[in-house]
Amino acid sequence: GVGVGVGVGDAGMERERVGGGCAARATAERGALDGSHARAAASDTSGGASGGRGSGDDVIAGVGSFGYGGYQDEVKLEDARARAECERVEQEKWARWEAEDEEREQRRAEKKAEKKAEKRAEKEKSRAKRWNKYDDAWVALEASSLSSAPLAYDDVPWPPKMNELLEREAGGADASDRDWKLAYHRCVKRWHPDKFTARFRARIDAGADAAKIAERVEAVAKALTIAYAQRYA
Repeated sequence: GVGVGVGVGDAGMERERVGGGCAARATAERGALDGSHARAAASDTSGGASGGRGSGDDVIAGVGSFGYGGYQDEVKLEDARARAECERVEQEKWARWEAEDEEREQRRAEKKAEKKAEKRAEKEKSRAKRWNKYDDAWVALEASSLSSAPLAYDDVPWPPKMNELLEREAGGADASDRDWKLAYHRCVKRWHPDKFTARFRARIDAGADAAKIAERVEAVAKALTIAYAQRYA
């Protein structure tokens, strides 16, 4: 009987202990909820005194449109903040990607410009080399004017660019009128068909390219005349 009485008494004490804890928690939760409602009411009162606020302000402030607040409104505020932070991070990421793309395009354009400049410089170097070869070949041809060896078409140092011959001889497009006139007379003295043929007649007649040489010499002389006329047009 004693054992049973003790057991029943222990069970009762346990129920009282558990029930007391739940009651305490419930009381605490009700107190927190009442405090939340009090804050919501105070917020609504202050909002009304200032002319009223929209439902968006209420949500951000943690108070519902109907004056209630608490956990749900706090969750909404935290969600809004989280979304705003995510959007900020995304915007920064996009801006970084776009900046990297722009920098990459700029490097590609710079590299392309460098290659283009190198190609242009190489082309100018090759052109200068061809003109130097032309000058050297004419020195050699004039030195052999008394030779009786046949003069073939490929033995004649043709100008690399006929329409650039006069300008180069004058010293460039910005050369003075006097330089252009002197250059024209020098070129005509060398390339006039009658003068050229008279100077190398024996060697031309000894070869098999007389007609081909005569046609090309006449073309060079014509190009000189056109260039000179364009200069003073």
